[in-house]
Amino acid sequence: MFLDWKDFQTSNADAPAVVDPRRRLRICLAVFMVMLLVIFGRVVQLEITQGADFRAAALRPIEKEIELPAARGRILARDGAILARDGTTLALAVEYRRLQDPPDERSRQLAAMCSLSSRQWTARMNRIRARVEQISRNVNERRQLKAAESAEADRSWTTHLRRLLLEEPPPPHIVIEEELEHHVMVDDVPAAVVAEIRKHADRYPGVKIVELARRVYPSGTLASHVLGHLGSAEADRERLVGRMGVERQYEAVLRGRPGSAVERTDRRGRGVTSYRRQEPIDGRDVVLTLDSALQRTAEELLRSALERRRIQPGVAEPAGGAIAVMDVRDGAILAAASVPTFDPNLFARGEAKPLAALLGDSSHPLFDRVCRMAIPPGSTFKVLTAVALLESATIGPQERFVCRGYLHQPDRQRCEIYVRQGVGHGEIALADALAVSCNVYFFHFAGQMGPRPLVDWARRFGFGQPTGVDLPDEASGVLPNPDNMMALEGRAWRTTDTQSMAVGQGSLTTTPLRMLSMMAAVANGGRLVTPHVVAQESVGNGQTSAKGTVPIPFLSSHTLATVREGLCRVVADPHGTAHGTVFLESIAVAGKTGTAETGKRQASHAWFVGYAPAETPKLAIVVVLEHAGSAATAAGPVAKRMVLRMRQLGML
Repeated sequence: MFLDWKDFQTSNADAPAVVDPRRRLRICLAVFMVMLLVIFGRVVQLEITQGADFRAAALRPIEKEIELPAARGRILARDGAILARDGTTLALAVEYRRLQDPPDERSRQLAAMCSLSSRQWTARMNRIRARVEQISRNVNERRQLKAAESAEADRSWTTHLRRLLLEEPPPPHIVIEEELEHHVMVDDVPAAVVAEIRKHADRYPGVKIVELARRVYPSGTLASHVLGHLGSAEADRERLVGRMGVERQYEAVLRGRPGSAVERTDRRGRGVTSYRRQEPIDGRDVVLTLDSALQRTAEELLRSALERRRIQPGVAEPAGGAIAVMDVRDGAILAAASVPTFDPNLFARGEAKPLAALLGDSSHPLFDRVCRMAIPPGSTFKVLTAVALLESATIGPQERFVCRGYLHQPDRQRCEIYVRQGVGHGEIALADALAVSCNVYFFHFAGQMGPRPLVDWARRFGFGQPTGVDLPDEASGVLPNPDNMMALEGRAWRTTDTQSMAVGQGSLTTTPLRMLSMMAAVANGGRLVTPHVVAQESVGNGQTSAKGTVPIPFLSSHTLATVREGLCRVVADPHGTAHGTVFLESIAVAGKTGTAETGKRQASHAWFVGYAPAETPKLAIVVVLEHAGSAATAAGPVAKRMVLRMRQLGML
């Protein structure tokens, strides 16, 4: 039963070796002490060699360069009324990291102080967070892409070996500046809220009141289509630029040059000092040719006319209108009204719901009908047709024609008098045909003349082209001719196309501004003026607002005299189409009515275009009412009131 010593040795040799745990602890302690000595040595070395520099850097304030915005130039009317200027507003800004969802108790308190519900506060907060997160995502994705491209470009064997042995982590996430800043949550904060937050700043950590520059349009909707509005630039969403009208056309003049300042803070973020590195240069003022009183009258008359149309039974289509008044001598526009209109202050405030309602309005209040609405001109185009007939020698000024009310068949190509009374105009000459707006007269002689002279003279008067007004996105209209009829209508030109074009129908479309330019050329002796809304002397650096006047080639004074006689009789002759609604004892007005058929189950467009005084023309006027019916009864009274207002303001 007793083991031999040799057996004991054999069995003990098979047992596992016992490791002394104290020896292992001593080894770990030695390694740890060595590491501490290395770190301590490095600390001592840094203290000796760079300690003073580190202490100086820690005490040195943090410098941050900030942009100082330049004040945008004002926009003024010719009478000195301020139509657009820069203003300031106080806003409540919250530090980004405190924009929590759902809002905490402090956020709900701030929302209540600013008369916002929790839902409104959360919606604004989410918009800010979404924007910042998108910026952060874009920045970091671009950084990762650059890192990948750089790694792909580095094909050395050491880099390749390192990638095989070590899995390199992606570049660290960059915290963008927007994640460290305050963001505006409430614009135009009530004075009581401003006082509360400034007085008790310690109660509202991460909240501050900031001063913002905001574009202000003191007259609201007045001349809004001419003025335009500001919006975010496509390349930089934070920068505001002109998006319509003069604000866009004269962006380079109105926009100043921003300055810069350096803001110093300590390591805790407390402000130490600041200084300006470069002073901002404010933008220059722009003076319009518009008269604010006449512009206001034009818009009020348009609104009244459209309101009368709206209350008529069976009228459901949204419609608008335009009025423009221009100096026939130099093209200065004294009024340019387009209705429905809009308030550009909505864009400055940036409120989502009102802007969504504005953009979704079926009456298109942002559409400038003065220079962008291209529609058939109706009988107002007979002025141009009369010029073409006389200059092509198709007729003489006194050549007579008998109108029986229709051209060939009683059910087509008729005069309005035949539709209403079943009779024609009888024997008439050119001036008579203009005065009573005889369709049959122009059908007959336009068919004899052919399309080429009519198209040629329309081009000389600028039809089918923009007028060159200093406003963006002007429409050209369509000038049909035998060369483009296949593209327009899918068929060849026919004689009926010439006849339709002669009375302002068919494929022909034009803008109110082009018709105004045509009438100004008739009034001023045959010079085509370039309309402009900005006084040329108020802009510089090579940017001008007008291109002067250009004589219309080969237009004789005899032709103009005959046409002007007919236009005077449109208003002065008891049989003239505008006599009952435009005629004034105190001042002679010349012009032409036009009722343009739309070709749909809608009322015709109503036109009046003319000038005053008839003997010594100074101002031309155009009135257009969409789907308003008869030109004489719809557009005529509006034109008469505008002429009376011009005389009252001393313009005639």
